[in-house]
Amino acid sequence: MSDTEIYRSRYDVRPTIFIWGTSLLIWFFGYCIIISSGPLGERLFGASIVFLIGSVAPWLWLDTSYWIAKETLHLKSGMFHKELKLSDIREVRFTKQRGGCSFAFSRQGLYIEVEGSDRGFRISPKDREAFVKELEKECDDLTVVKEDSK
Repeated sequence: MSDTEIYRSRYDVRPTIFIWGTSLLIWFFGYCIIISSGPLGERLFGASIVFLIGSVAPWLWLDTSYWIAKETLHLKSGMFHKELKLSDIREVRFTKQRGGCSFAFSRQGLYIEVEGSDRGFRISPKDREAFVKELEKECDDLTVVKEDSK
């Protein structure tokens, strides 16, 4: 078993309501397809497609995590996975809002600036302090900037 610590995402109320509300609405449409009239095979096929589409957002929500292993920082959210070389990470900002490729479900996140990227990356580990401490151990030239107080 690996001793790599996996940091789970923090979840704010708004994205949680949006993701699950949207998925429930989509799944309700799938249910409506099933109970409608028409050939059973076509209804089941249509409902299956709708249920799969409605499952994408919860998959992202349930499967978002971050970990450091073998000179790389891994960012994962559902089917999306990004590996960042630790040697390319220049700055980490404690921030509530910032642009970039987002692997975050909370405004209380971290913005990671990477050499060679004009956008950076947003993540939202539950324990930001512990995550940044581990990142500082692995990144020699890392600058940490605290913009927010939480």
